[in-house]
Amino acid sequence: MTKNAYKKGDFLYVRRKYLANTTFRVQSHKFSQENIQTTLVCSKCDEVFSKEFPLDLEGQTIEFKCPVCGVPGEADLPYKSAEEREELEEDFEEVEEEEAGEEFDEEY
Repeated sequence: MTKNAYKKGDFLYVRRKYLANTTFRVQSHKFSQENIQTTLVCSKCDEVFSKEFPLDLEGQTIEFKCPVCGVPGEADLPYKSAEEREELEEDFEEVEEEEAGEEFDEEY
């Protein structure tokens, strides 16, 4: 373990030596079934770049390095809107209904 890390239960926590002083502004985003596709702008070099994040990181602040200038920074990933959540839930319900109908047909 590193000098600034400590273990609590099953989790390993690493204390930061410094805070990221660069922010990546989310210019646009799109949710897919598996990830969040974002277009970001680096506040240090003002370059625009695209990056994909796992859907599990929705709504979290994450740290990474700018792929253009290499400076560490952080970005606040967006949440899905209420409308997007409802549409996704409706899509899942439709798929479940279709699968249930197919199982019923297979039995007879």
